Amino acid sequence: MNVQERYTPQLLGVNATYAIRGASLGGFLAKTSGTLTIVTSSGATLVDAVPVTGGIYLPLPFALPSSEGAVVTLGGGASGTLAV
Repeated sequence: MNVQERYTPQLLGVNATYAIRGASLGGFLAKTSGTLTIVTSSGATLVDAVPVTGGIYLPLPFALPSSEGAVVTLGGGASGTLAV
């Protein structure tokens, strides 16, 4: 079995917010340290202010509720590249 994962890189600035319109998420490569939160459009928290560290990749292999989408919010000075 051969599995290939491909995501589109989305650069996020310091404390940015990004609306995910797709049904999947790959991860986050932090440039600067801070926190990452993911909330569905209906307000359900999927990831609650998890710490991210500059230079470290955080795998987030999630299938998201495609009917409602989700929002990624960076806090505490975090920035980096989101794989969507």
